[in-house]
Amino acid sequence: MDVKGISDRGLGTRASRFRSMPLPRRWSRDALPAETRRTLPIVVPVAGAGAFAAVAAIHSLIVDWPGGSTLLGVAGLLVAATLAEAFPLPIEGVNAGATSLAIVFIVATAAIYGWPEAALVGLLSIALVELAERKRPPIRAIFNTGLYVCAATVAGLAAEHWRGGDLWDIVIAGFVGSAAFYLVNMALLSAVIARLRSENFFATLGRYVTTTILPFLVIASLTVTLVVLWDRSPFVSLVVVGPLITIALYERWLHRALDRLREFDRLKDEFIAVISHELRTPLTSVYGAALTLQKQEVRGETRTALLAIVSDEAARLARLLDQVLSASRLDAKTERFEIAPTDGVEVARAAVDAARTRLSDGLELDLVAESSLPQVAADPDKLRQILVNLTENAIKYSPEGGRIEMSLSSADSVVRFSVRDEGIGISADEQAQIFERFHRLDPNMTRGVGGTGLGLYISRELVEGMRGRMWVTSAEGEGSTFSFELPVA
Repeated sequence: MDVKGISDRGLGTRASRFRSMPLPRRWSRDALPAETRRTLPIVVPVAGAGAFAAVAAIHSLIVDWPGGSTLLGVAGLLVAATLAEAFPLPIEGVNAGATSLAIVFIVATAAIYGWPEAALVGLLSIALVELAERKRPPIRAIFNTGLYVCAATVAGLAAEHWRGGDLWDIVIAGFVGSAAFYLVNMALLSAVIARLRSENFFATLGRYVTTTILPFLVIASLTVTLVVLWDRSPFVSLVVVGPLITIALYERWLHRALDRLREFDRLKDEFIAVISHELRTPLTSVYGAALTLQKQEVRGETRTALLAIVSDEAARLARLLDQVLSASRLDAKTERFEIAPTDGVEVARAAVDAARTRLSDGLELDLVAESSLPQVAADPDKLRQILVNLTENAIKYSPEGGRIEMSLSSADSVVRFSVRDEGIGISADEQAQIFERFHRLDPNMTRGVGGTGLGLYISRELVEGMRGRMWVTSAEGEGSTFSFELPVA
């Protein structure tokens, strides 16, 4: 509903590129991104009008210097407006962005004290927040500041006629000031967005008004309440702080809940896509082998090979279902751990021996362990599952062969397990997401590498369930090392 909805992309950063020319150098229009140049016909007038209104407000205050009680009241409203601007509310369905309750305090200033005070509060509240957010593009800060000053000035001028009257005049001043601020805000915001996206201004304005009219009515009612209470006593107006905090907390909770629901819906779709893809290959193999055995007289080595296909693919399906069930239990926090003193070398050797039967040509797998390693406090089955997952992952992402090494070492009060490969490696951007559910390095199977994307997620959750920690070190094209530590028994 406010200028928070302007994207950084839309009002992108200023470029610093100048055309190489003999002296004297001339500034090129290419020094600004194309999208930024499109918004300049809106940004420049808004910034100019805001600067003019700010100077006029400061001059008015200097000529007619307010009393101490006025300065104290304006200072209180300024603090409230700055805090509200720093923590805007994400309101569902408002496509103009998050809603700032700073509008309540800026318009209240306009209705109580006048347009110069409101312009000053609008200027300082948005300027302080924009300066604190140093990563924001300067052009965005300029536009936002100009917009707030213009809207605050118009709100103060609109409410001027009813300011200082009886109860109904106060109510009208609060509502008219809110409406004026809202209309200026929506008009200028719609203008810059329409210019940026090459849309019709009135269509954009209508869309934003439609989605923000209810939040506006809420803000207008809060403003009127604050102004009426302030007229009775500035201290009595503090009672509005409670409802404002309640609204803010509720909106943030609601938005987080909706984000979680969207994430669950996304994971559901991703789960269906991944599982259906992973099920198709083994089911096709089993079906084809079974159909051949059923309809043809197959004997000797061919029969043995077909039965081996059925057995291997059935085992693959069983492992897939085990992964899904394990991930479900871990996500629901219902996985049970039987932690006991465990010989880590013995468990690691069993995992390595099982993995060697699935090694492709040109791939080696070795176990390296320190002598006299202490026992670890772990669930033996879970520890084996982690090592099997990491080993299979190393095999899967080593298509060119090489050496895979599983190593065990002790340090202080932990035992460290590491699985190192010489495969394709992981880029720095991918490493932050590698342990998320359904995340795969090769989602489109461009390298022929499949998988559910659950193995590393399950491994990390199992490690943390045994009071350990897991991490990865990798470089793209140079292999990866997955390590985890478990406490000594």
